[in-house]
Amino acid sequence: MLSTFVRYLIAISITASILGGLFIYLIASNINGMTVYKETDRYRYYTLTDKQIKNAPRISQNYYFEFQSGDGYTPSNAIIFKDATDPEPLRAYLAGSGYSRQQRQQRGMEVWCAPKKTCSDRFYLYVDKHAKEVTLTTLQH
Repeated sequence: MLSTFVRYLIAISITASILGGLFIYLIASNINGMTVYKETDRYRYYTLTDKQIKNAPRISQNYYFEFQSGDGYTPSNAIIFKDATDPEPLRAYLAGSGYSRQQRQQRGMEVWCAPKKTCSDRFYLYVDKHAKEVTLTTLQH
């Protein structure tokens, strides 16, 4: 009887240690606040990527994602396309999703808002023609 109890205690201790280590790893891996990943990193792609960013058209074969936890601010998610200068498919995607381009810009980025939500849902589209890079960012509410 005692040996069965000891076996259960050991099994529970090992399970708790593995789960605790996994939890610490996941927290520590995101400690810097920004996570950069590719679509092939399935765990991060499916847990960190906003649905609308996942559905954005791929305007280049060379792209990656960024997730920023916010550190007191609203978390953000972005898809960055390298070797790209034409944002028109992204503009069409945003317009087709019910977003409208605002007249104002923030730091050179186009601001796209969902009209019925007083711009609480928004996207930022930035084109850097010199670096041949297009970035689509959303704030996660």
